[in-house]
Amino acid sequence: MRNRAIKTGELRQFHYFLTLAQELHFGRAAELCFITQPALSQQIARLEESVGVRLFERGQRAIALTPAGEIFRDGVQGVFRLIEESTRAARAAGGLHDMRLSIGLVEYASVPMLPAALKRLRALYPDIRTARHEMDAAAQVEALQRGRIDLGIAVILDDPAQWLPADGAVSAEPLLLAGWKLLVRDDHPLAAAGGGQVSLEQLARERVVMFARAVNPSVYDRVLATCRDAGAAPDIVYETSQVQTGVQLAREGLGGMLATAFALPEPLPGMVALAVPELAPLAMHAFWRSGETQPVVLDFLAITVEEARRCAVAGQR
Repeated sequence: MRNRAIKTGELRQFHYFLTLAQELHFGRAAELCFITQPALSQQIARLEESVGVRLFERGQRAIALTPAGEIFRDGVQGVFRLIEESTRAARAAGGLHDMRLSIGLVEYASVPMLPAALKRLRALYPDIRTARHEMDAAAQVEALQRGRIDLGIAVILDDPAQWLPADGAVSAEPLLLAGWKLLVRDDHPLAAAGGGQVSLEQLARERVVMFARAVNPSVYDRVLATCRDAGAAPDIVYETSQVQTGVQLAREGLGGMLATAFALPEPLPGMVALAVPELAPLAMHAFWRSGETQPVVLDFLAITVEEARRCAVAGQR
């Protein structure tokens, strides 16, 4: 008779199982696990073979947990909670009580994965203290090299390689992409025209509310340069360092607010966000020291990448 005991080396399968149990969709779960859908199916099939029962009912359009699968899900969740508790206890026993994490970012960007990432980090390090420093990509790279921050989350329009030092001391990882939008009232002529997008030529004929250059100088300059190169410089009537101020000015009809999904809250009753496809998407990246060894920094980096992927998959639904 085949030995069906589950080995500790199959913890990754448990992670795949819990992700699928949460999403109940092979495609989304595979994206979140950073594997292909066939590979996920194979891993789940092997897990079911090891357990000895079917954990999922598979239909043509949907899947669901079997009664055995629900029991297994609850048990596996308990295993992961125990691992987290044991990890915390071991770190405390090793003297890792007063832990600090310093993050560089631009508050205006409203980093979507940050709340979930910080919540998960605190579950691993209950006594963690986090400090946020307002700084753009260039300042983040310098701060990493000087040891002022542990990790940066930057929004840029360029290849991140141009921001990194030649000696490879700082690394970058892509997190999210967001296209540009013009936020206008739903009674604005552009909204009424339909089509859901705005050309740079149309944008040049509108009054525009935009983020202040001090918020992110490189992105500000690139956006205006793209408009000028197209012969369509926008009429900027107000620059703001506060997202809500820009939204309110657009709501009052002072002008359309030019921003990306990183800054625009949703939903916005009475407002319409029109795509501006001629502007290159804004990319969010994580920056960190290439030789980083601190577990808290490496854990936060891994969690942030995973939560960014979760945000991206949720946005595709």
